[in-house]
Amino acid sequence: MPKNFLRRRSKLILDRLKVDDLGSSANDLENWLNRDFGRYLLQQEKRLLEQKYSQLPGYRLMHLGLAPNPQTVDCFKQLHRFYIHSNPQSSSDLPSSSLSASSNYAELPLPSEVVDVALVQHAVEYSVSPKAVLAEISRVVAPGGHLLLCLFNPYGPRGAAKFPMQLVTGRPEYRFHNLRKGRVIDWLSLLNFQVLEIDHGAYNLSLDRPNWLEADSRWEKIAQKIRFPLGNFYMIHAVKRELRGIGNRSHLWRPAGTNGYRSTGSKLSRKNPSKPL
Repeated sequence: MPKNFLRRRSKLILDRLKVDDLGSSANDLENWLNRDFGRYLLQQEKRLLEQKYSQLPGYRLMHLGLAPNPQTVDCFKQLHRFYIHSNPQSSSDLPSSSLSASSNYAELPLPSEVVDVALVQHAVEYSVSPKAVLAEISRVVAPGGHLLLCLFNPYGPRGAAKFPMQLVTGRPEYRFHNLRKGRVIDWLSLLNFQVLEIDHGAYNLSLDRPNWLEADSRWEKIAQKIRFPLGNFYMIHAVKRELRGIGNRSHLWRPAGTNGYRSTGSKLSRKNPSKPL
């Protein structure tokens, strides 16, 4: 009996530490984003996107996230902005303008190299295989396209509370991968992305407080001013670079043809230069 009890308890703990498929927990994560801290997190990310990245060039913008967020997408200038949802069951409850497709993020229903800007908000760390999702995003982003990747900071308030809250509660919003910046940068470099800038934000504790949505606290303002690297999220801005081989093509100089001022012109050569008129 004690062995069976310990076996069941250990299995329960391991199940709580496991990251589920994003589609199976999408409804719970959407409800979490509608609470105070979730709305505060999206508000801070939207502010950063508006200030620094809303003028990125391109025609198509793809948004991957835990829930549709039209306010964030509308701050961009791309003519074709669309969202791909990970939960097909919620597609009927959303307006057609805010949802283009429902799909597994590791198998996007898009041809290769068609997206100019990819905005990914916490879809990577909540996926079973973050590397597979990043590889699929790299496939659909065009050469020269931009990637805006929002991830939870493992050293921030929410990242530090992840493991204790997983063990105590097992709530789905705490079941995500803690991904360090260096690890993600290495993955992106293998996918031909060049990281241009990394920003941090949302420095308040991971608690539901309505006043955090109204105005920034003094601590928030100080942390933003000094670019304190221990916020709840960090944002990576990267550009996809296409690698090309160096060719050894020899350019052949063609002899001059007809002179533009005469009906019949003489050919020019280095051995027999034309005589002056």
